[in-house]
Amino acid sequence: MLHRKDLTLVLENPAPAPSRARLMVEATAPFAGAALITVTAFLLFQGSLPDKIATHFTLGGNADRYSTPATTLGQYLLLFAIQTIGALGVVFSIKAAPRAARGLRTFCCGLAAGTAYDLIATLWVVSDSSGRNVHLPSYQWAVDVLVGAGVAAAVWFASRSRA
Repeated sequence: MLHRKDLTLVLENPAPAPSRARLMVEATAPFAGAALITVTAFLLFQGSLPDKIATHFTLGGNADRYSTPATTLGQYLLLFAIQTIGALGVVFSIKAAPRAARGLRTFCCGLAAGTAYDLIATLWVVSDSSGRNVHLPSYQWAVDVLVGAGVAAAVWFASRSRA
């Protein structure tokens, strides 16, 4: 049975904040996982990729820059590395409060998922094109955001149930 004194102790002693090392792992793991998934997809598509892969698209969805498959994979991994560095910058700039940790975890998972989806969707479109007339449908940008937001929402609600 809880007494008023017990409730006061619970309120005065909130859950300990996660360590900086744990925050670093939680911030970088989504990007490492998304990079691994993207590399796996790249290897699966490798046999059907043309010599030049569209790596940049206009707002209308038309390809306007191309790279070799090896350069494309390097660009994809560089993108995840930049996102990881940004997430680590956030880790070192926040006070390690449980709420901040949940928000950081949610943001990193959503960003990594949206980025991985975008890169894999681009590989899929390019693999069917034989390197010519590459067009990324404009709805893909909305799907990227929805995938990221859906993963972020799932992570947010999953972390709330554990808190």
